[in-house]
This record gives sequence, C-alpha cells and structure tokens, in this order.
Amino acid sequence: MADVRSKEQQAERVAHLLDDVFRLPGTSVRLGFDPLVGLFPLIGDVLVTAWGAMILVAARQLNVPWRVIAAMAYNLIKNGVIGSVPLAGDAYSFWFKSNARNAAMLLRAVKRGEGGACRLVAPRLGFRDLALLALLILPSLVVTFAISLWLWNRDISYFTILFPRPYHSRID
Repeated sequence: MADVRSKEQQAERVAHLLDDVFRLPGTSVRLGFDPLVGLFPLIGDVLVTAWGAMILVAARQLNVPWRVIAAMAYNLIKNGVIGSVPLAGDAYSFWFKSNARNAAMLLRAVKRGEGGACRLVAPRLGFRDLALLALLILPSLVVTFAISLWLWNRDISYFTILFPRPYHSRID
C-alpha cells in the first residue's frame, strides 16, 4: 500500500508544483509553474506538458482505466495547445489547472478501485503500457511545439505583444 500512496503523492506533488505552488500575496489566489514556464516562447509549454505527463504515467502504474487516462490526456493536450498562445494561453493555464484536475481524476479512480485499479504494489510498466502512453502523450508534445513554432515564426510572442516594433513604411 505504501507504494501506491507514494505514486499518488508523486502525482499530487507534480500537480501542486505546476498549478498552485505559489500564493499571490494578500489573496487566496494560487498559481504554479505551468503559466510561468509557459511564458518562455517555443519550449515553455512543451516542458510543462511533458512534466504534466508524469501524472499519466503514475496513473498507468496504478492501473487506472484507459478511459480515465484518455480523459487526462485530453486535459493535457488542451492545456498545452491553448497554453501555447501568448497571454491568453497562460491565463487559460492559470485558470484551468489541468494537472490538478488530472491528479484528482487519478485519486478518484484509485479510491473507487475502477477496473482493478489500486493494486497493493504498483507494477512496472510493460511495452504495451509504454506504447499506449506514448500514443497519448507524444501528440500533446508535438502539437504544442508545432503551434508554438508557428506563432514564433509569425512573430507572435510576448515580446512583440508587449514591445511592438515601431511602424516603418516600405517607401522610406
């Protein structure tokens, strides 16, 4: 049982770091590294998406049903894709808190014991488990990076939004 609880705590720790590790002074509002690291163009949202994927791996180790893991992967890709849009995406990541939602889904599934979840000892992941997790996680990373790169190539970033270039006419 200690192994199961350690996996649950690992998922809770990841969710806490990404979604609510800091409290804004004088308020009850909390934020984590997800919206902060997401500020870095190109790689920020890819990194936090990969970090959040650790919750899906822990879920599989705890034998959480695939339909729950697929819902968690949907939250992950939605947060990564929308999060890659400058300003609006980070506001969404701050509000949506996909990692906390995914950790809660993991804990609910383990508590209910759905589909044989919550063995006394978390088994090692087999090739099939790793392959299916990769099919759920890799598209999130690829799509998030592709959107970030597309926006970057079109000069859409925090830098251009906050510090626009002065207008220059081609007639000069």
